Amino acid sequence: MSDKLNYLFENNSLINCFCSSISKQNNNFETKSFAFGNSKQGIDDPINGDSLFRIFSMSKVVTTIAVMQLVEKGELNLDEPVENVLPYIKRVPILSENNKFVKQIKSITLRNLLSHTSGFSYSSSVMETSKRMKNLPALKKLYLSLKGYRTKGSIFNKGPRLFEAGTNIKYGTGIGIAGNMLEKVTGVGLDEYCKENIFKPLSMENTFFEIPEEKQDKLVGMYIRRGKNSDKFSELPFSIPPIKRTFFNKMIFGGFYGGTDVFSSPNDFTILVKCLLNKGTFNDFNMLKEETIEEMSKPGPGSYDDMWDRDDNPQYVMGENTRLKSNKNKYGLGLTVSYDNESHRPAGSVCHGGAGNTFFSLNYEDNKAALIFSNFYPYNDPEWFEMLQELEFITYEND
Repeated sequence: MSDKLNYLFENNSLINCFCSSISKQNNNFETKSFAFGNSKQGIDDPINGDSLFRIFSMSKVVTTIAVMQLVEKGELNLDEPVENVLPYIKRVPILSENNKFVKQIKSITLRNLLSHTSGFSYSSSVMETSKRMKNLPALKKLYLSLKGYRTKGSIFNKGPRLFEAGTNIKYGTGIGIAGNMLEKVTGVGLDEYCKENIFKPLSMENTFFEIPEEKQDKLVGMYIRRGKNSDKFSELPFSIPPIKRTFFNKMIFGGFYGGTDVFSSPNDFTILVKCLLNKGTFNDFNMLKEETIEEMSKPGPGSYDDMWDRDDNPQYVMGENTRLKSNKNKYGLGLTVSYDNESHRPAGSVCHGGAGNTFFSLNYEDNKAALIFSNFYPYNDPEWFEMLQELEFITYEND
């Protein structure tokens, strides 16, 4: 089973890659995992299932699960205005088509935040995924910074919005704001809530918003390919998100952002994937109800062409706008619903990726799942994607 994966890795330039193929029969799971390469470039330290990776936007799945637990308890409501919990939200300006800041007409709901239909995009000084924000005049960007909407060190910007709630779709920071709602309602930090209500009950012992000192040596290096066609990588000099929240980086990054700030191991995240595949339960722990998992997995409105700005000159770290971003895909609540006919996963599978080249997919009908972890930019790297394609072929089509 691993021969083709091994051949691909031996003949590409990736520093490391961890692959898992998961199948379920009744309540029994079989996991086949393959670890390739070392934790850091030039060091003989092979990765394993307990190595720590930055999972970036796969954090959105974790945060959505946490928020949906509160929905089940009646502490949050998918269809009530967010401003009932976070009053400042109604004051966040909307950037109109003619670049004027206007007030909202319709309130945002938690459902809008979790489905990327709230109007929040990525529009910080660090990362912009909207052409409209990228092309906004400098004085308007300065205004947004002075108002605290456009952040400088963190990608967790809180404005402006690009459209009225529910009228369009744009990938952005809404799930992070949903995490803020959780903190306001529970009175505890998102990191602590997830630790006590997801990580501990599932025995995910290597998943953190902040890595304990004794486990920091498990973290793999983070790299960037030196050019689109280069086979060389440079190690990034510091970790984003930060490994530890010091007073200094709290000033820059603020609190934990539920959209990107989780570190996890392949073995740990495989447990979470198994729990999702099992419709919310695993090893006697009821993480979510089956109907909640089904609600999260329903395809929402809009198209991926609207969700992602198709840009001939995209930010390098975010990769090309094709692979994994098929215009046939939809977004549910914290999960992508895949209809990509160029992939090996069946139509209707749910999946999610992270910007450092982590990704998982699962299919409820076939009772199968696939997971791939690496840590480098750009996302959607062709060599990494080739390994993902083979992994999903092995998982979903190779009986």
